[in-house]
Amino acid sequence: MDTTVNYILMAVAVVQAVIILSLSGILRMMWGGGGAARAFRSGGRGLVLVPFLLMLATEAQAQAYQPPAENLNELQLFWLLVGVNVFLFVILLVQLNFVRGATRSMTTAVEERGAEQTATGPGWAQRLLDRLTRRAAVEQEPDIMLHHNYDGIRELDNVLPPWWVWLFYGSIIWGVIYLINVHVIDIWPVQQEEYVAEMEQAQADIAAYMATLAAAVDENTVIALTDAAALSNGKATFTQFCTPCHGADAAGSETSVGPNLTDAYWIHGGGVKNVFKTIKYGVPEKGMISWKAQLSPAEIQAVASYILSLQGTGPATQKPPQGDPWTENPAATDSTTVRPDTVPMADSTKLAVLR
Repeated sequence: MDTTVNYILMAVAVVQAVIILSLSGILRMMWGGGGAARAFRSGGRGLVLVPFLLMLATEAQAQAYQPPAENLNELQLFWLLVGVNVFLFVILLVQLNFVRGATRSMTTAVEERGAEQTATGPGWAQRLLDRLTRRAAVEQEPDIMLHHNYDGIRELDNVLPPWWVWLFYGSIIWGVIYLINVHVIDIWPVQQEEYVAEMEQAQADIAAYMATLAAAVDENTVIALTDAAALSNGKATFTQFCTPCHGADAAGSETSVGPNLTDAYWIHGGGVKNVFKTIKYGVPEKGMISWKAQLSPAEIQAVASYILSLQGTGPATQKPPQGDPWTENPAATDSTTVRPDTVPMADSTKLAVLR
């Protein structure tokens, strides 16, 4: 859809809203003057809905902006604005009808009190309604009355209202435009193509949402990744930052600073949560810095998952075990949990250190 069309529809909706508010104020003033109230008590036509219309004239208060739950595309916005404009136009016609009825009732009440009124002919609202409906005057009804009757009920040969005719012709024009754009020159997608495009957009939205979740992961919500892409990214991060202390194969050696990461022994608990926490906060007193300032949560998750994937891959030259054996089970998912098959660390106040 062209954005210009939506801007035009917005402008038309604003103009209609301003006119509706103005007419609502007029109706409120007429009702408060007493003339419309007297006409209502005497059976004035249509004034029963005046209180409802008065609610449309309430003062507008500034409200805090609330962002939409999701963005509308141009086509959805177009139909939304069309619906709003049609709804406002219906309200406008109803208001004009009530203004005319209230004015006529007040005029009748004044005439009954003896006030002299000067006939000025139909107003602009009445002329507009006459053009929209093309309703015949009461004195012309005998000329358009059909000859047949049903149980004494006679029928008037009224013409179709112009608004209905315009809508009918508009639907035909729109059908021709749709046929040409979709099936002739092929610039609008058919339903199947639109469905495929929306599904692709949905997949992109899901990927973007998952990316935000990955950026917000921490030691309490992290899970071990098993897909090849994540493990490949973790290996690249490990090779760049971790090999100087743990070796290229993560198994260490007799001369390496860091412990062996490929056996079943862990100094500060195994499992993805403990490894993530150790990488994130480090252990400065043992020479391991905190990596949270240099690596994103997603990168720490990837490298922790890669380290866990290396279990049991150490060569014969791997560094001797350090720490306690770790078994992943529901009762032992954090290094602070006391396990019945292991002895608690003597110094539990130390910061977590990798291995």
